[in-house]
Amino acid sequence: MLILVGGVAILLVRRRRRGTALRRRAAVMEAQGWLVAPAEPWLVELAGRLTIKGRATQMFTGDFGGRGLRVLDYEFTARRGPAPVHLIALSLPVGLPRLTVSRDSTLTRVLGNDIELESQAFNDRFRVQADDQRFASAVLQPRLMEWMLQNPDLQWHLAGNALVSWGYGEVPVAEVLVRLEAMAGVIDRIPPFVLRDYAAS
Repeated sequence: MLILVGGVAILLVRRRRRGTALRRRAAVMEAQGWLVAPAEPWLVELAGRLTIKGRATQMFTGDFGGRGLRVLDYEFTARRGPAPVHLIALSLPVGLPRLTVSRDSTLTRVLGNDIELESQAFNDRFRVQADDQRFASAVLQPRLMEWMLQNPDLQWHLAGNALVSWGYGEVPVAEVLVRLEAMAGVIDRIPPFVLRDYAAS
C-alpha cells in the first residue's frame, strides 16, 4: 500500500513540475509573439508517422520571417514513462509532394528505401525518401545539399504546404529560432521551377 501511495505521489509531483515548465515555456514563446493554439490534427497525425503514435501536449502558432509557423509539443509512452517529441512547421508558398530527409544510420541503411543522389557526402549523412525520385532530385539540388551538410542535425519533411522539422526531447525556444533559420534556408534553396512545376493543383 505504501509503495502504491508513494508511486501516486511521485506521479503527481512530476505532473505539477511538467505543468509549471509548460507555463514558463508558454511565457517565453509569447514573448516571441507566438501564441498557444489548439493542436492541428494534420500535424498530430504527422508526428505519429515520423516518430511513434502518441498525443499532443501543447501547440504554438505565429510568424517567422513572413512565414506562418507552428511548434507542436508531442509525447508518446516509452518504457520509462512519457517521451517528449517536438515538431516545427514553416509554411511553404505552395503545396508540394511528400519528401523526407532524415539522418542516416546503420538501422535506416538496413531498412533500405533510400534515394541516392549525386553527392556521396550527402548520401553518407542523410536518408531521402519520396514517392517520386525525380521530384527528390529536383528539390535536392547541389546548393540545397550543401546547405544540409552545413546543418547536419536538421531533419525535415515536406507535408503539403509546410516544411516540418522534428526531433526528440523538449526543444528550448533559443533552439527553435536556430532551427527556423535552418528551415528557412531549406525553403529559400528550393529551386523556383520546383515550386512552379510540382505545385499541388
